[in-house]
Amino acid sequence: MRRIFFILPLAAAAIFGLAAYKLTRRYEPLRDADYEKPQPAPPFILADEHSRPVRFDQRYRGRQKVLIVFFDGTHGPDRNPLVAALRDRFSDLKRTGAAVLAISAARPAQNRYGVNLERRRSGEERPEDELQFPFPLLSDILDYQEHRRYGAFDAEANQPIEAVFVVDRVGLIQYSHIGAAKLGGVDDWIRELRDVR
Repeated sequence: MRRIFFILPLAAAAIFGLAAYKLTRRYEPLRDADYEKPQPAPPFILADEHSRPVRFDQRYRGRQKVLIVFFDGTHGPDRNPLVAALRDRFSDLKRTGAAVLAISAARPAQNRYGVNLERRRSGEERPEDELQFPFPLLSDILDYQEHRRYGAFDAEANQPIEAVFVVDRVGLIQYSHIGAAKLGGVDDWIRELRDVR
């Protein structure tokens, strides 16, 4: 019985101390800059490396998470380190339940053959020249329209920039990394894909 009388005053003192701390502490109200509401991912229809249309809204929105990657396709996807990292870690990305879409301003044939495009044009085409990626390589060739809509475009330099977007199943952009310095790595994107639903 004596233990209860000893514990009760200690518990009351702890509760009183916590209540006093909470009441005397000043809290700053949240500002709009502190919390950004996720924006919907703009829908698009782009041609893949085989010139087949890929519709973001119909195929992915409401069905699965998506990692959208804008990359520099100037020298072909086979020479781009960002696309190479995606290809090498694709099984890890797939385990998160996400689809991967890689978008560049290169034409579908450039995405399909990469550096082997010149050999194909010269008539030395071989089946092994065609690149194989486990995810679609999409072409945004109409004045960088989708690059602009996603904010992956430098208007001053008039050129696309690399960017990565993590889109949830509902179609909201939960994470965005725009610019080479802010891209992060595949491990970061996997962690973010695991965070979103």
